[in-house]
Amino acid sequence: MNTEKDIDEIKLLLKNIDIFSSLKDEELAAVASYSDFYPFSEGEVVFSEGRYCENLFMIKEGSVRITRKNNGTNEIDIAKFIKGESFGELDLFENSPMSATALAEKDTVLLMFPYRGASFRDVLVKRPDISAHIIYKLIGMIAGRIRSTNKLISEQTPWIKNLKRQLLSDKLTGLYNRSFLEDDLPKLLPEYGPSTCIAMVKPDNFKEINDGFGHEAGDNVLRLLADTVKSCIRDDDIAVRYRGDEFAVVLPSTGTEEALGVAEVIIGAVKSMCIDHLTPGRKIIITASIGIAACPDDDTDPKSLVGTAHKKMFEARDGGGDRIKA
Repeated sequence: MNTEKDIDEIKLLLKNIDIFSSLKDEELAAVASYSDFYPFSEGEVVFSEGRYCENLFMIKEGSVRITRKNNGTNEIDIAKFIKGESFGELDLFENSPMSATALAEKDTVLLMFPYRGASFRDVLVKRPDISAHIIYKLIGMIAGRIRSTNKLISEQTPWIKNLKRQLLSDKLTGLYNRSFLEDDLPKLLPEYGPSTCIAMVKPDNFKEINDGFGHEAGDNVLRLLADTVKSCIRDDDIAVRYRGDEFAVVLPSTGTEEALGVAEVIIGAVKSMCIDHLTPGRKIIITASIGIAACPDDDTDPKSLVGTAHKKMFEARDGGGDRIKA
């Protein structure tokens, strides 16, 4: 049973949650009477994917990580909530298994509404006046979250980048697939600053491997190429499998001279790859051609930039390969 002091503290916290922010003091006290604090140790599960949970949580102390299974196996982080933030508002409406798991990142104290053993339906029955207000606010929140989805997905926080990489991943190489250039680059390019470069990379003699040693050897070479290209770029740069044996590299906040330096490193690293185990009986050295397009010098439209870099890549290849065209 909460004391009067507890009720006052809970009311202060509830006031910071949007769906309760406009409640009158007496109404807040009623909601507080259905709320309570619960401690969670570091790593302890707040709720599990597949279990039922119809509660709203606010973090008094600590932080909570939300994870979800990817393809039913590996877990990926999809959100993090810190002191003063709330989550689970929409679960008050649900009567279905949770689609994610919540874990305390460190020792954490959560305010839970309604408290354990009670349900939102109890509040609906006993306080329909307050419940109608909460439902009205929740409907507004749902509409707002739908409108803000695109903005949320475009944020470049590490967990968003990791999630997007898994959603937009090329299955063979693990790099981003072409959809990244078509769907995300137009939204991201304006955020990259005054200069950005696109480099298109194509091995000159990949067909020799595919024709001579089969598609399995070719796939293994493509994986090795992807790893090699990725090893040559910075953490904030983005490697993409464009199509077939063609790769793209997005170089944010990078001018042409710096992009040329990156391209030289890639050319050298590709040529140094050892694929003897994939081409038994023959020594094959892979060379590559690279085309570079710069924003804003060549264009400011993402699709045109990719097209220009692609065209220059073939110009480099037609000029004998193992070279860069900028």
